[in-house]
Amino acid sequence: AASADPNAAILGFVEGVNDFTRLGSAAERDAVARDFARVMARWHAIPPEKFAEIGLFVPADPEQLVGHDLAVWERGHFPLITEPVPLVTFACQWLRRNLPAMPERLVLVQGDTGPGQFLFRDGRVQAVVDWELGALGDPMRELAHIRTRDVWYPTGNLPHWFRYYSEFSGTPLDEHKIRYYSVIGMLTTALALGPVVQKLNPRDEHAEWLAQDVWSKCATVEAIAEAMGVTLDPVPLPVADRPYVQALFDTLQENLEQEQLPYIDDSFRQHRLQMDLRLLARLRNQAQIGPELEELELADLGGILGRRPRSTAEGQRALEALVRAAGTERDEELLRYFHRHARREEALMQGGMGRAAGARASPIS
Repeated sequence: AASADPNAAILGFVEGVNDFTRLGSAAERDAVARDFARVMARWHAIPPEKFAEIGLFVPADPEQLVGHDLAVWERGHFPLITEPVPLVTFACQWLRRNLPAMPERLVLVQGDTGPGQFLFRDGRVQAVVDWELGALGDPMRELAHIRTRDVWYPTGNLPHWFRYYSEFSGTPLDEHKIRYYSVIGMLTTALALGPVVQKLNPRDEHAEWLAQDVWSKCATVEAIAEAMGVTLDPVPLPVADRPYVQALFDTLQENLEQEQLPYIDDSFRQHRLQMDLRLLARLRNQAQIGPELEELELADLGGILGRRPRSTAEGQRALEALVRAAGTERDEELLRYFHRHARREEALMQGGMGRAAGARASPIS
């Protein structure tokens, strides 16, 4: 509860934990999954008119179903970036070109639901938290968000979550829609972080935002490929072969990890140094394989654009114009390029990805 006069908020304490990875047994993970599915089916059963009465937007067609929310994320991205991010532009266009059908019934979608967004104890859900993205939408979008959060808090039994939800709610699973909404779930991080990574704040979680931005781009491309039925090829990457550069970075890293970090008592300063070590990994990769990756990128852009750009920045600007003008006939070609591009960005963050290292979406079934 909240009050403007006096200015106050009244909060309640709920005992429980939210880190699904702390569950030690498959049986307990299954019990929590089943209970969460039961709880979600209950809030989905609330008539949507109840939420319309308090001002939630009611989408009337597929364009509004997706576009109304997507436009909010776009307003926090495109006007604030200094350089274009063609992969994000492509993904937004793909979403609008491939709109799903309206659901049989709108439900209250939490917007970022799943592991980490509820408290549990003794195999039971105690509270569902973090509702600022709540909206009326498709229940399959809710399942896609569970899949997105499964990347960060691996459930080990994601298909069970979906099956339990279908049983409790009586709503059949639509894998085609879950794959579509998975694109939105993976993309929103890159939409949100685009302006952040282009204007890094030294006092902010700089390396974490770089890592999550890279993860989101990789995950978005893979989600679109899955939805399109495209099998992506492995991406060849250069191997570091600059021993003296390697020795310099090894020395610096060892000094920081062994001579500085163990003697810092303040937990915040420990965290900040660990963040700097992740940034150091990014700089190491830039020095070790940056020139080779840039050459691969320029050659790749030349093939897409029909001419080799003078710089990657120039190439990305030209690619942005191409993406905005292209029709669906170039979707697969562009998707395959964006996959190679994202993997090269991931290579530049190797060793600094943190929890996002190797993170991939689990299969739906």
